[in-house]
Amino acid sequence: MTILNQTNTGFKLCLVVLALSISTTSYATRNSSEKVDDNGDIVVTGPKSIKKVIARFIDSTIATPKGGKHEGQFARFTRAVCPSVKGLSDKLNLQIEERIRNVALASDIAVGPSGCAPNVHVNVVEDGEEAIKLIRKERSDMFDSVPLYKRDRIAKSGGPAYSWKRLDTVSADANVVQRSDDLTELPSDEPDKTNVPVLFSNVKSKIKKTVKQQITRSFLLIEKDALIGLTTVQIADYAAMRSFVESEGNETPSYSILSLFDDANRSNDAPESVSELDLALLSSLYNSPSDVSASMQSAAMIHKMNKELTEVKKDD
Repeated sequence: MTILNQTNTGFKLCLVVLALSISTTSYATRNSSEKVDDNGDIVVTGPKSIKKVIARFIDSTIATPKGGKHEGQFARFTRAVCPSVKGLSDKLNLQIEERIRNVALASDIAVGPSGCAPNVHVNVVEDGEEAIKLIRKERSDMFDSVPLYKRDRIAKSGGPAYSWKRLDTVSADANVVQRSDDLTELPSDEPDKTNVPVLFSNVKSKIKKTVKQQITRSFLLIEKDALIGLTTVQIADYAAMRSFVESEGNETPSYSILSLFDDANRSNDAPESVSELDLALLSSLYNSPSDVSASMQSAAMIHKMNKELTEVKKDD
């Protein structure tokens, strides 16, 4: 890819005003008559309107968990995130990694130190579907517990981005993975069946659950041709949102960076960076209770996002 020009980009956080200045690289000359709204902000008229926008945004951004909102839970990283970007030049890879780290920090997500073991993997590839086929053939362990029908759906999604995550169920009161060797095992009646691990918990509540869902690894493949005309900020911000949130199969509003590759945004109207709502959603998700149902998590997120965005609007 040919580097044609460089610009400095920053964005306003919903929690604090923090400049994330980074040298960004454009892969193609942008239209000089392009008009971009200020960070894709949404103008709303009052608290009720804000709550409605927030609720719709959460529903359209986070995938409905297995078991539904009342039984399932929104998953998130419980350990510090550590991004790894491959497929571009070393310089661009490092720029994108640093930006992903900054987005995480701005959203109250713990970040691992330099040299940490990667758990957020972003790879730029020539052909996403072919890359998925190769992974399934030679590195099927990367899909881990992702069921076959989901692997098929990912491969046939049409790209240009292909994403999946490793999700583990852990004890709500002690981050113990269900398949841990320390757990008691129930013997199976059938000799050819694997024994079933039992997860004990001290949680005794009609509201709280005995388990919680955690993301342990995130994988994202992006086709190289789709990056033409984009900056490293756009690429990194999209990768961060797609990696930190389980957003599979959702159609997101045009003001979210998650809509970057939507057909409607294949022009100069694409988001320039994460929006205030994107950052507020990440922050609220990672600060909401992790041991309750998704419906209760959502309610807590709406309350937190409404408070933060209302305060920002008053400050303006």
